[in-house]
Amino acid sequence: MLKSAGRPRALHLSGLLRQSEQSYTLTKKFNHPQYLMYQLISQVDKYHEFIPYCTESFVRARDDHGQPLVAGLRVGFQQFDEEFTCDLQCKQPELIVARSITHSLFKFLETRWTVHTLDDEHCKAVLNLRYEFKNELYNQLSSFFATKVANLMFRSFEKRAFEVAQGKLSDN
Repeated sequence: MLKSAGRPRALHLSGLLRQSEQSYTLTKKFNHPQYLMYQLISQVDKYHEFIPYCTESFVRARDDHGQPLVAGLRVGFQQFDEEFTCDLQCKQPELIVARSITHSLFKFLETRWTVHTLDDEHCKAVLNLRYEFKNELYNQLSSFFATKVANLMFRSFEKRAFEVAQGKLSDN
């Protein structure tokens, strides 16, 4: 017990370090058609080619139509190096949902991309991100930079789409 102004008070560290789910929703209009953005987002195995801090990306299982069912990433930044695997649900041309099945890093992780067509050449992508790390330090750190990382991802997808549209890269 701590004393303050003659009255006993308890110090609760839980208020300083609290575990909590974090969620973010970001929306962006792309000057590219829905099918292209869907394709780029669903090609998880290519993320290491253009997503910053993604050092490895892979697909372990696909459905009968070639859509990823189980995929994962290795993410590295300074002293942090983590790999996680997700179950994927892909509904062409507009929905990609990934839920972590690796429980060493996250208590849970869900990303939900919804790609809406606006017209033949434009679309809007909505990213809903919900997660909670098992490591409280990661929870605290991520709260400071999660929106910056999500915006960086959007810019990476935008750049990738531009390169594909310009014929600099294959979209396969």
